[in-house]
Amino acid sequence: MTQTTAKKAAPRKAPARTADPLTAVLAEVQAAAKTVGPLPGHLVGGVHPDRGTDAYRRRGEEWAIINADRGEAGVLGVDGLAIEVAFAAFGGRTPGEIRGGLVRLSSLAVAAVTQIDQEGK
Repeated sequence: MTQTTAKKAAPRKAPARTADPLTAVLAEVQAAAKTVGPLPGHLVGGVHPDRGTDAYRRRGEEWAIINADRGEAGVLGVDGLAIEVAFAAFGGRTPGEIRGGLVRLSSLAVAAVTQIDQEGK
């Protein structure tokens, strides 16, 4: 009876990790944020900030309608979405609503930058 040695299987190589494009964009955003400097103390400025907030809210609603029309016509662009979201953000009634809108605006901006970077490849 002969003894056979079992062949060892070659170790499996882990698939190469692809860099998350979001990581690079966020690093760029963080670096740019450090150069912004101090911001004004008010989220919505002006002599009558409540009027400004109401005006921003109305403009956000107008841009929502414009973007719906653009979407139906197949010509919706990131520009209109960004304008709508920016107006809606500063039309928030509380700092929490404004913050949420700014996070949404930031996410839209990061997604647009990622799209530009991917189209450039």
